[in-house]
Amino acid sequence: MLVDRYKRGIANFIGASVRSAPDVSDLSQETFLRAYAHLETFNPQLGRFSTWIYQIARNVVRTHLGKSLRRPATQELPEDQTLENTLPDISTEANPAEGILRAEAERELREALAELPERTRTVLALRYFDNMEYHTIASTLGLSLGNVKTLIHRGKIALARKMQERDTRLHARTREKGGTRALLFV
Repeated sequence: MLVDRYKRGIANFIGASVRSAPDVSDLSQETFLRAYAHLETFNPQLGRFSTWIYQIARNVVRTHLGKSLRRPATQELPEDQTLENTLPDISTEANPAEGILRAEAERELREALAELPERTRTVLALRYFDNMEYHTIASTLGLSLGNVKTLIHRGKIALARKMQERDTRLHARTREKGGTRALLFV
């Protein structure tokens, strides 16, 4: 029951730091295995269960990223699937073309998010992928409420700049490939 309740949020949280879909899946599973193994250490008087499991996920990601820095670089496979595009779209207005555009926009957003510092990326992921309240983020990460607000504000500005830089680079490449004809459409 707890896995069903938190699996999407944990996967989104981990996906903000780890780009490989198989790694996200493995680290999500590792998070739940650790939570299960240490369930007796959870104390509801010290905080909410969601805070506790997100702290476990954060530690799992940190361990993974630390190990990945020590091992030789491997070529990353393209991101074929995420949890979001594995789940069927059950809305009545589902539009395939819109779905493709949405998936592309999400991929670009995740790539730009991955370029931000870890703390900023984590706070933004908790707020916008998991819809966590500011005070819950603060208690989950052990930060002050003011620090969380500052990180989110600065993170949104930095993310907007990253997205704008990506657009600028894309338009520059389009102009290079298409010559003057492309300039008419940019």
